[in-house]
Amino acid sequence: MRANARRKRCRGLSTIDVLAGSGLTLMTMGTVFTFSQAQALATQSSYAQSQNVTRTAIDLMTRELRMASLDPTNLALPVSTTLTCPGVKQGIVEATPARIHFRQDLNADGALTGPGEDVTYDLSQGQIRRTDGAAPPLAIVDSVPAGGLAFRYFDGSNPPVELVAAGALSAAQCDCVAKVRLTVTANVPNPNARIATPIKSVAETEVAIRNRSLLNF
Repeated sequence: MRANARRKRCRGLSTIDVLAGSGLTLMTMGTVFTFSQAQALATQSSYAQSQNVTRTAIDLMTRELRMASLDPTNLALPVSTTLTCPGVKQGIVEATPARIHFRQDLNADGALTGPGEDVTYDLSQGQIRRTDGAAPPLAIVDSVPAGGLAFRYFDGSNPPVELVAAGALSAAQCDCVAKVRLTVTANVPNPNARIATPIKSVAETEVAIRNRSLLNF
């Protein structure tokens, strides 16, 4: 009798207990999986948004920079008299690793007062800015780290030779710029609050200046 009593008191889990425990386990696993999936989707969405911003900025700069030095009437831009690249229209006004200023006569009126005819791109206080003529600078990309806007300049020789200076290119070097390699980097906050590292997006391209790329300097 005592053995039977001990066996009754030491019974194992019933089928209902097992099913209930399994159900709770599956619910917990499902919640964890759903949360992880939501975090992954949020991260992917943030990255895609960042990529879209950097790519849009790259496309805008590419379209405008490609037309630098355009002067259909030969009245808007002076001609270079340097020994290295004589006869080139002086449409590249300033060229540094993080700033470029260029001009082009898009409407062929012999002046440089129209929209998009006197453009500067630079990096200031974490923003890539576009300045059109005398208008105030307009921020086109935010959350840009130091060095997040980078320009490299090349001449029109084959193969191209990079034009390097301690700071800004000289006027003679600016006259020889035929290709520009530009890189844009942007950071967006990580949607996972426990991760401090931002999500980085990088876009890069090389632009051949249409009015110079065919010249053999």
